Amino acid sequence: MRYSRKTLPKFIRNSMKKIFVLVVFLLVEGFSFAQTKLTKQSYEGLVNKFPVSLSLTFDANLVYGTLIYKRVGQPIKVIGSLENESFSLHEFGEKAEITGMFYGTKKGDEISGSWSSPSGKEMKFSVKKTASSNIEKNELTSTTGSYAYSFGKDGGTGNMYVQQVAKDKIIVEIQAVKGPPSYNQAIIKKTFLKLVRNEAIYENNEFGKCLLKITFFEGGANIIYLNEAYDCGFGNAASVVGNYFKFDRIAPQFEKRD
Repeated sequence: MRYSRKTLPKFIRNSMKKIFVLVVFLLVEGFSFAQTKLTKQSYEGLVNKFPVSLSLTFDANLVYGTLIYKRVGQPIKVIGSLENESFSLHEFGEKAEITGMFYGTKKGDEISGSWSSPSGKEMKFSVKKTASSNIEKNELTSTTGSYAYSFGKDGGTGNMYVQQVAKDKIIVEIQAVKGPPSYNQAIIKKTFLKLVRNEAIYENNEFGKCLLKITFFEGGANIIYLNEAYDCGFGNAASVVGNYFKFDRIAPQFEKRD
């Protein structure tokens, strides 16, 4: 005997409903878990002949953490990316100047490639994973502060000013300048953005499709384009995309730059 959904016995319909609710709950829980778990890994190795250790957090394609040259012993902030096997990191000084750049590949437990300084000096590097763990992606207490990067007088610079005005709302202003010879500018004037789990999306259709994602983390931020939406009205080859070091936690005075 065949039953339609309406003619099924009540106890069967109730059982089906409970199963459906359970499946949806598990799917939602699984998605939330995947979105809030990060991987933290430790590495040991050499930059040229200098021993180093790295503590890195992997958040999708974003990578950030600290680097220690063991002969110095001072932790250095590093921010970069991992695209497939392609690995990059920028190391920052206390004034947001980029003091070194790592470019290489990550294969299995090893990362290797070359390190270069803004002046052009190059050295080989190789590090190997020594520990790994999963950690929670906790929401930041506050994103308020000033963020920047600088490749020196012969390179580009960027500044981002942020004030968190509510748990889910921030004010943002960004100014970036391409290096010589053009010194073209990329500017996002003071604007309100929605903040969700340390991330904010900037969208502007004035010059075409412009879509940017800002990801905040302890001590820094990263900006990338989304969906190849590059038409932001910036100067030729200028962009606000990049890795930013948080050098000041005081609320910025936006009116001074209006």
